[in-house]
Amino acid sequence: MKTLSFALFASVLLAPVFPGGAAETDATLSLLEPVEGQCEWVKVEPVASKRQVLARLAAGCQGGSTALSRDGKRGAVRFWRGAVSMPVVGKPTFPEPFPSSAFRDRLFLVDLTTSGVEELPLPPEGELIEYGFDSGGRLLGLALQSVTAEQARFFGVTLDKAMLPLDARESRPPMVAHAFAFLGGKWLRMESKASQDGLGTAALEHRKQLGERSIRALDPRFEALEIEDDAVLDPLYELSPEQPEGQWSEFRSGAHRLAIWSTPFGNDLLSTGLIRWLDKGKVVALPAYPYRPNDMISLQVRGPYLLVSLADSGAHPRMYRGRKRVWSSETARAVTLWPK
Repeated sequence: MKTLSFALFASVLLAPVFPGGAAETDATLSLLEPVEGQCEWVKVEPVASKRQVLARLAAGCQGGSTALSRDGKRGAVRFWRGAVSMPVVGKPTFPEPFPSSAFRDRLFLVDLTTSGVEELPLPPEGELIEYGFDSGGRLLGLALQSVTAEQARFFGVTLDKAMLPLDARESRPPMVAHAFAFLGGKWLRMESKASQDGLGTAALEHRKQLGERSIRALDPRFEALEIEDDAVLDPLYELSPEQPEGQWSEFRSGAHRLAIWSTPFGNDLLSTGLIRWLDKGKVVALPAYPYRPNDMISLQVRGPYLLVSLADSGAHPRMYRGRKRVWSSETARAVTLWPK
C-alpha cells in the first residue's frame, strides 16, 4: 500500500500539465532552467504546480533571455555574456561567476507548437544587443557597432556605398546602430542610424516594433512617484543605507504600492533590493525576502501577484501574493510573467 501511494504521488508530479491548451493565469511564468548540462525553456504555473517544457536547448542557461511572437507560436532564446546581474555597489547577495572564455554567444529560434529548435547565425555587423518579434512575426535583431578612430575623425561610416554621418563632437563615443530581420535563412539589414554610448539601439525606429521579450521585462528602471506622507517617510528614513546613493520612491501598479530605495541612472531611477510594502500608511517588510540595497532588481506585477528577481538575468525570483511568498527558485533564469 505504501508503494502504491508513492507511485500515485510520483505520477502526479510527472503528469502532463497545461492539458488541452489550458489558458494562462495571472501567475503563469516563462523561465529558463538548467537540466543535465542543457537549458529548458519552461512555462510554469507555480501556484497550481503545473509546468510545460517548451524546448530544450543545447547550451547552459547562463546569460539566457527569451522573446515571444505575438501569436505565441514562435520564440527565440539568446545566450549572451552581457546578461549577467551586477550589483549597484559592493558584493551581490547572489554572486555569479562571469562567463568563462569558452562561453559562446548563441541565438536559437523555437517553434512553440512543436518544440523544434534551430540555432541561428548572429547578425553580420556589430554586436547583437536586443532581439524580438514584430507584429508580422519577423524576428528582428538590433546590433551596435563600434566606430574606429579614423571613422570618428572623418565623422562618418560608409554603408552600402553611402556615407552615414556621425557626430563625433558629442562627449560620448559615437556608434552605429543596425536593425536586421531574419528572412529567407539570413539576416537582412533594414535600418542603420548614428548612435552613441547611452543611446544605443534606442536610435532605431525598428526598436519600437519589438514585442514581448525578457530583456524589457527585467529592466530595473521604473516609473517613480514621490512619497509625501511623513508618517511613511519617517520609518523609511531609518532604513536608508549609506550606499548606494539614492532616495525613497513609490512604485504603484494596480493594488500594489511599494517603497523602493532607488538610485539614479541618467534621467531614470533604478530599483535596488531595498523595498517595503506600503499598507494603509504602514511600512511592512516582505516575508522571506533576500535582496539588499546593493542588489539591482526588477519588479513585475499582474493581478494580485508581485514577481521580484535580479535585474537583467531574472535570477533568484520570488513571487508574492499579498504578504505571502507563494513561489521562489534558486536555479531559474529569465523569469517573466507569461504574456496574456
